[in-house]
Amino acid sequence: MMHMQNSGVMGRFYVIADWVYKFSFANIIWMVCNIPIIFILVNLLLADEIAVILVLFGMMLLLSPFMFFPSTVALFAIVNQFIQKEDVKLLSDFWGYYRRNYKKSMKIGVIFTIFWTVLIIDFFYMMRLGNVIMQYVFIVLGFFAFVYNLHVCSGAIYIDAKMRDLFKQVAVIMFGHPILSMSLGLISLTFLYLITQWLTFLLPLFLGSILVFLALLVFMKIHPSSLKLEKH
Repeated sequence: MMHMQNSGVMGRFYVIADWVYKFSFANIIWMVCNIPIIFILVNLLLADEIAVILVLFGMMLLLSPFMFFPSTVALFAIVNQFIQKEDVKLLSDFWGYYRRNYKKSMKIGVIFTIFWTVLIIDFFYMMRLGNVIMQYVFIVLGFFAFVYNLHVCSGAIYIDAKMRDLFKQVAVIMFGHPILSMSLGLISLTFLYLITQWLTFLLPLFLGSILVFLALLVFMKIHPSSLKLEKH
């Protein structure tokens, strides 16, 4: 009886340890792929001259479609394999998905990078003008865009469609399930706040992988019914 109890406890411990290992290793691979962007971001946060900030910000934006988005979509694919309980060879599977879907991920990155650039510039412009109402408008728009961004990255591994159709289907999914989508946004932002402000030691291990996990759980719940809704 005691042996069975120990076996059960050890079994649960092994499962937890295995998930911690997979999530942390996947996150490390993702961060390694983004070392240049991380380096620029750190310097951007430390910069105090406008000219330096603009140069670093521009460099980060230029690199994002070619590094951040392909690696992030690959991370979505790997974490999805975790959820599906598939056998995963972390490094080779990550690299394989990264390489095979680089062009598609890069296109997604270009679209979102342009959008976020315009949004951020407009926000700071309104801040400079002192237009508080428009600042809040852009904050709300940014929140919706953040959720949409997460859904698109999830959809990139579930929906086999051209870019326009992918974005259209994801819009149907998001606005067809506003409560779940907005809940994802709030939970994700709460997680980002906690890990960047209070649990910074976990940043290299779980920043991306846990956020991706949350996004996929929501997307898997709403995706099938949303496609049925679209067909009707």
